[in-house]
Amino acid sequence: MEEQTFLSEPDKAKEPTQVTEKSGPSLSVEMTFDGARELMQAWERLGLTDPPRVATANAEFFLPFLTQVAGEKMPYVALWKKGGAADGILIGRLSVRRPIIKIGKWRVPAPKLRTLNITEGGFEALSAATALEQKNHLQDLLAGGSVDCISIFRLPTDGETGKVLSNGLERSNNVKPLKIARWFTELTDGNGQPVIANSSKTRSGFRRKDRKLVEAFDGSVEVREVRAPEEVADFLKMAVRIVSASYQKSIGVGVQDDDTWKTTSRMHAENGNFRGYLLEAKGEPIAYIVGPVVDGTFTLLATSFLPEYGRLAPGTYLLRRVIERLQEEGIRWLDYGIGDYDYKELYGTMRREDALVDFYGSSARARVTRWIHIFANSTTVFLQESGLLTRLKRARRFIIDLRSKMKTSPN
Repeated sequence: MEEQTFLSEPDKAKEPTQVTEKSGPSLSVEMTFDGARELMQAWERLGLTDPPRVATANAEFFLPFLTQVAGEKMPYVALWKKGGAADGILIGRLSVRRPIIKIGKWRVPAPKLRTLNITEGGFEALSAATALEQKNHLQDLLAGGSVDCISIFRLPTDGETGKVLSNGLERSNNVKPLKIARWFTELTDGNGQPVIANSSKTRSGFRRKDRKLVEAFDGSVEVREVRAPEEVADFLKMAVRIVSASYQKSIGVGVQDDDTWKTTSRMHAENGNFRGYLLEAKGEPIAYIVGPVVDGTFTLLATSFLPEYGRLAPGTYLLRRVIERLQEEGIRWLDYGIGDYDYKELYGTMRREDALVDFYGSSARARVTRWIHIFANSTTVFLQESGLLTRLKRARRFIIDLRSKMKTSPN
């Protein structure tokens, strides 16, 4: 089987592709780190805060992180301009990899493909005209045979680009995307003033819960905030300790003791974006929240609490304190990430759908993988709509909790 590659070394060093349409947006493409940074920074200079921003699409995170990724490390960044001003962006990387295809949470084997991976938050347009040009660009990439697969991670369906791609590309390229819920809280309005999201009755209930927790620890309750790079390692150790005491450890959720968490946290801290919050009761860390702040959005990457204090709801106590601090800081949005959960609905002010979008080319490998992907997505949708996926998740958690109790119970 032939080795799959993208471009020869001389090709990589070419000047950026520039195409200007008389009646439409102009396009620049860069596949070098310096060129990619220049295009990304041109987009960032727009100073967008709406819709909520994504930390992984920021130049000071995406490009350094790319150098840490094993294998191919070629950026692929495209900038569309309309009337001389930035109007659309594509931020991705070229790699030879197996597409991430899952049935529920179980990954399905697939062939390696030459893939353009478009990062979360890295595919936007400010106008419908530019979004259409973005769609045409994807079609040209697949038709030209330089890539077998284009994978867009969590594309907002309500943006201009998401709307244009709602019906896919050509029929032979498409896989019906999986859509996932995502919740946000609007923390401050356009004037930087705090937004009150809950009713007075609900807020009164919050205050009663807060007093209950504080009284349970005789008033010895503190929220500690971590930002400095030299404090990140200790914060992660405490977070891992909290996760290890809960069911999250068994399913790989929350902060993990691995290189990915250590590397990304260090990078966010060095950029001044890291926020780690610890709820300490009588000096003991009992809950944490962690994530980066970029361009007015705090992205909640992980949260957990010690289950022995579950009756006091330390996780939501800490969340309320974090919301207050972010509002004082003038942060615009809190992004809870994907999934529908009761606490997100309670505290959230906006729900949208993101899509996992994949398009395939005409090579034999691509055609086979496309049918695997169609089968996997169809099966996942069936499990979701029938309620079987929820039951499987509950059964999994029950088994994990039972095993945990058996380990801690005396013989």
